[in-house]
Amino acid sequence: MGGMEPMDSTETVSLTQEAIARLREIAPHVIEATSAASPSPYMIGASLTATPEDEGQVSQILKWAGSSGCLTVPRGGGTKDALGNVTKPADLILSMKKMSGILQHSAGDLMVTALPGTTLDELQHALRSEGQFLPLDPGHGRNSTLGGIVASAASGPKRALYGTVRDHLIATRVVMTDGTVIRTGAKVVKNVAGYDMNKLFAGSMGTLGVLTELTFKIRPLPPDCGMLVLQSDHAAHWRQLQEALLDSPLEPCAAELVSPSLAAEMFGSPVPAFMILFEDVAPSVQYQLGVVRSLAAEIGFKAVNEFRRREQTEPMIDRLRNIVPDAASVPADRLAVSVKLMTAPIDVPAVWEQVSSSAESLGLKPEFSGGVVTGVSYVTVRSEWERLDEVTGWLHKLRAEMERLQGAAVIMLAPQRVRSAASVWGAAGGSLKLMEGIKRQMDPAGILNCGRFAGGI
Repeated sequence: MGGMEPMDSTETVSLTQEAIARLREIAPHVIEATSAASPSPYMIGASLTATPEDEGQVSQILKWAGSSGCLTVPRGGGTKDALGNVTKPADLILSMKKMSGILQHSAGDLMVTALPGTTLDELQHALRSEGQFLPLDPGHGRNSTLGGIVASAASGPKRALYGTVRDHLIATRVVMTDGTVIRTGAKVVKNVAGYDMNKLFAGSMGTLGVLTELTFKIRPLPPDCGMLVLQSDHAAHWRQLQEALLDSPLEPCAAELVSPSLAAEMFGSPVPAFMILFEDVAPSVQYQLGVVRSLAAEIGFKAVNEFRRREQTEPMIDRLRNIVPDAASVPADRLAVSVKLMTAPIDVPAVWEQVSSSAESLGLKPEFSGGVVTGVSYVTVRSEWERLDEVTGWLHKLRAEMERLQGAAVIMLAPQRVRSAASVWGAAGGSLKLMEGIKRQMDPAGILNCGRFAGGI
């Protein structure tokens, strides 16, 4: 097939010059492309890109888009462009990168309000100066924006202790497709009045409205941390340690079963690794590390390494966060596919065994990290374009195995041809009609990320 996936030559229906001129009046930063097709099979293309500077411009742009029938894709850092169903080519990319910055930081109330184009790293750096942090750790924090993190409900290994976006988002401002602005939640730590509309937008993939302001609960930085890395070729060892961990009162910040390829990269030994991280006050960290050491010795783990400084533990956790590549960083001439696998925590070792055997039978070296406390695993395989059909077949087998385990699989990153041939989200289930009804109510023109989400929403 050659060295690169052919681009989709389908074009959007051309907007009139009058409509484009009106858009330029609303938003001064508009770029018109010669083609709607993206040069990368991992990125979304559009004939127009608008970069609003404030909420008022977002409102006017969406009102214009709704009246023009302009298919619009909100974008933050573009790290999740290869997530979601392949849809009709977009007319407009609404880039939120100029809407960046912290609006309010109430250190005493443990709350922060920021604009959607603010990157996670920018926010964490600002909070760190006050001894605080936002306890969300999705990958690619340098490029991942807060708006994109909320829209995709992205999370990382530390969800084992800290939870996900839905646990920390307490208020938003959202622009709807008719240009109106709504507010959800409240800027208070505890709010139990009415429906929690924040949860509706978290994970909605930008299909319901465009986030323009986000308020989160934050936490003090933990004063100490410690990680144990235990390696063994014996699957029985992983299972025994996982069962002991789940039956104990220990509270790991992250607990991941890691593939030999990643273990070799991080620790120099191509043997599956069990990585357990604790973050708390020093006595608690020391006690929990001691308990795990004792458990590991009883089970028979031979290779045990301990890391106590954040400068050591964070790069290792960061490598696990970044198993799913940044869509903008994947070379167009390489085939990469990443999948999120969700099962009962006790099934994670079985998931790894299935991933390992099925991928390695094709000569692929999977990068795998499985949350033995959360049940959330990620796997990435990389290959040549000539092996596209084999990789797509592997995806089908993997989804079938997840269904056997009563789990689920979501394709987190893949080129357009793979996402066209394999179900990205899996079965939508009985909630599809409800989701379709919400979409019709909130985006009646059907212009926002149309068809990208589960069930073609």
